Amino acid sequence: MSAQVDFRSVPLVPAETWRPIGIDDLESEAWKAVRDLGNVAVVAGPGAGKTEFLAQRAAYLLQTGSCPAPYRILAISFKRDAAANLARRVSKRVPEHADRFTSMTFDAFTKGLLDRFAPALPPDWRMRDGYELKFVKPYDARLFLGAIVPEAPPELRYRLSEFQADWFMPQLIGATDLPEVLPSDGPATAEEFAVREWWRTRYLRPGPAYLDFVMINRLAELLVRSAPKIRHALRLTYPFVFIDEFQDTTRAQFSFLDSVFATGTAVTVVGDAKQRIMGFAGAVPKAVERFSKDFGAIPYRLKWNFRSSEPLVRLQHVIASRLDAAAVPAVSKAVREDGHDAAAVWKFSGIDREAEFIADWIADDIATSGREPADFALLARQKIADFEPRFRERLIARGVKLRNDDARVGDMSLQDLLKDETAGLLLGLLHLADQPRGLAEVWRETCTTFARVHGALGDPTAEREAGDALGHSTSALRSWLTDHPPADATADDVVEKVLGLIGEEPLRRFVKLTSPSEDLDLIAGAFAARLRAVTFESQDWTDAFDRFEAKDAVVLLTAHRSKSLEYHTVFFLGLDDDQWWAHDHDPMESISTFFVGLSRAAQRIVFTTTSSSARNGKIAEFFTLLDEAGVPEIDQG
Repeated sequence: MSAQVDFRSVPLVPAETWRPIGIDDLESEAWKAVRDLGNVAVVAGPGAGKTEFLAQRAAYLLQTGSCPAPYRILAISFKRDAAANLARRVSKRVPEHADRFTSMTFDAFTKGLLDRFAPALPPDWRMRDGYELKFVKPYDARLFLGAIVPEAPPELRYRLSEFQADWFMPQLIGATDLPEVLPSDGPATAEEFAVREWWRTRYLRPGPAYLDFVMINRLAELLVRSAPKIRHALRLTYPFVFIDEFQDTTRAQFSFLDSVFATGTAVTVVGDAKQRIMGFAGAVPKAVERFSKDFGAIPYRLKWNFRSSEPLVRLQHVIASRLDAAAVPAVSKAVREDGHDAAAVWKFSGIDREAEFIADWIADDIATSGREPADFALLARQKIADFEPRFRERLIARGVKLRNDDARVGDMSLQDLLKDETAGLLLGLLHLADQPRGLAEVWRETCTTFARVHGALGDPTAEREAGDALGHSTSALRSWLTDHPPADATADDVVEKVLGLIGEEPLRRFVKLTSPSEDLDLIAGAFAARLRAVTFESQDWTDAFDRFEAKDAVVLLTAHRSKSLEYHTVFFLGLDDDQWWAHDHDPMESISTFFVGLSRAAQRIVFTTTSSSARNGKIAEFFTLLDEAGVPEIDQG
């Protein structure tokens, strides 16, 4: 089934009369950025509505004919859920143009190029036997570096011995462009020697090449640089490109963008240097500023904060000013709640007292305020597994569930599984089969993904056929679930049944396109592992499927995983040297992580510590900043 869209039947909106869709208005700088048809760099802090801004810009370009049919907009994100969220937002705002908006991850885009056009690589780089995805861990890089030192020219060995495994891939392999012709002369530096040896042993080897996504990115850049026709076709297809969370762009990714879209395309990047927390993965310092300079982009700064109340925005500005002395104060557009401190530091005598007090406090607040458990988040810098047992025990004792988004299910984190589109399709089908009425939103989302899997999205006839097929599948699955209650069916049986109803082969193609770092077997295995764990505690399928998502639970996760999320109340646990042991290695990135975590709160942020010496330790600066912001410290015993 292929999309058949008559572009001539879609009326255009005059640019001068266009208005935002689904929201009341845009701030003045956002209006300017939306209408700008050149390269644009949007600096947007936490709560600024970055996804909504990109959706409105897409709507403007598509509806006004600034991006005329059949040309398309390419949106690149760094996480699958962010790419899927933006695609849904655009589809909801301008459904008549949604088929001309392509939203995917950076890895999916570069891998798709390599898979499709690998034969066009320069002769020295063409693969004879394909490739296998082999993810590189610091341990692998350490072994490699140790092995090549004795083989290196004597004058290079000392420098090679200084190389660190954790930065070898992102900051050396990722930052080195590949030559079209393999060099015949000897390496002049230790860096050249290491890079050449890496590609020789991992890629230019007998049999299938071994690639990770840093290497795929480098090959994709070489591909478009050495094949002008491919580069021209990309620029022609996508006259407008969006890139979200640009502060986390790696050296390899920046180089790729420069090769492909530096001319002939209007590129819009959205980012915030204060939230740069991926430096360890090779993120480019001051990426937005560098983009503005290299691409001649006009910068726009958004000031509105739709998430956090005014006192929290003031606190955020104190931390933001430490990261950027020129930071502009944000303007809160959220309604402030009265009756509680917006921010506080709670000090405890020990970890058990901390867990008991907070669990009781959350349970009491839920009982008196009407808030849901999902309105609360427990964040920490790291070592989430250490917090889970004591908080789970005490929350459950008060009738409140806890979901550890950092937990491993199969070979995925629970957060990644719950955000995965394929897993969402499987769970949506199970929900619809179990509860045939009252799930209109689940039906819409499941039907949309089902249509995408079967290549039907954008073709009204094909979409109706896909909807009918989904209806038949839910009916068949409903009968099967009735005949196979949780006591009689294994999680593997359930997953196998659902995969058969959706169609395993089209689903494999869909996963390969949307999640290139994974495969269907990995997702299905993680899905089965999660279902197995919750079914053990469930009385029926409805209970099992609800437990699978655990939407009605307090969330426990790392500050890194909290990026782009928001909660009414956030408890930032572990304000001590144990949690922040690496602070003095990279203070600015550490403060950025701190900033990301505290800016998840909409109405209330509580920092906790069980250390009597934290104020004078490695993170003394955190306490100084909180004191400067007027955050009170309360001894909770």
